Amino acid sequence: MSSVLFDQQGKLSVITVENDFATAKITPYGANVLSFIPRSPRNMADLLWVSPAARFDGRQPVRGGIPICWPWFGKHASDSTLPAHGFVRNMLWQLDQVNHLESGATELSLSIESSDESLKIWPYLFHLQLVVTVAESLTLRLVTTNLSDHTMVLTEAFHSYFKVGDASKVTVSGLEGSVHIDTLSAMKRSVQTKKLFLSPPMDSVFLNHAVDAKIDDVVLSRQISVRKQGSSSTVVWNPGSEIVKGFKDISNEAWPEFLCVESGNVFEDVVTLLAGEKHELKLELFSDAFVR
Repeated sequence: MSSVLFDQQGKLSVITVENDFATAKITPYGANVLSFIPRSPRNMADLLWVSPAARFDGRQPVRGGIPICWPWFGKHASDSTLPAHGFVRNMLWQLDQVNHLESGATELSLSIESSDESLKIWPYLFHLQLVVTVAESLTLRLVTTNLSDHTMVLTEAFHSYFKVGDASKVTVSGLEGSVHIDTLSAMKRSVQTKKLFLSPPMDSVFLNHAVDAKIDDVVLSRQISVRKQGSSSTVVWNPGSEIVKGFKDISNEAWPEFLCVESGNVFEDVVTLLAGEKHELKLELFSDAFVR
């Protein structure tokens, strides 16, 4: 059996999905998936992390979960007054549909469209849809449709915050062969030749990376698989003990509790859509016991 419940946290609506596979929480504010807890007897811990100091006031994105960065990643290229990581994570999305699938999975569809407000800061007509499937794995499909009569160029990412036992003891595999840009070391570039051993602070972009990644967490004894499609970039971020002091919605002691491994298309891995074209960014997450 599956159920979908609507509740309130602070000033935000929160949707709770429960079925035989998992429990998940989503807020339409930013279409942010806040929680995914598999019912597997091997792993009942949440895959996602939300800061205990996160704000649910509807004035800024919730710190944690899977915020959506769109239609630009990071700072705006020419206007520093515009919000970092785009504007859709700061907007209320519409819940269009809830489907209870024959498999027992639950599917939610949310959307947002261009408006007079969005056209002032990004001159394109668009339709953006997020389809969330709660099953043994958590799947997100972000579909961009260019409704303009001219070419659209964008960057994007699922800014996934994963719950980990100790960020300094986590490794990430699957990044081998990609171009590693260390944004904390003057944008130094190198080819990633082996698995990534976390040494926070870290803010690294991996270009030409279109394959899966795996997070090995020795403290929580689990491996999180990050499967993606329509993505050519991965970002790995943890602020460490000093940079975290600049965040009002993350306590200074909380940085070891999470790791961001973000699937998307960033920097020069841009998405170019002709008039009427669509692009889908897909992310699938699941966990299993970590085998040493």
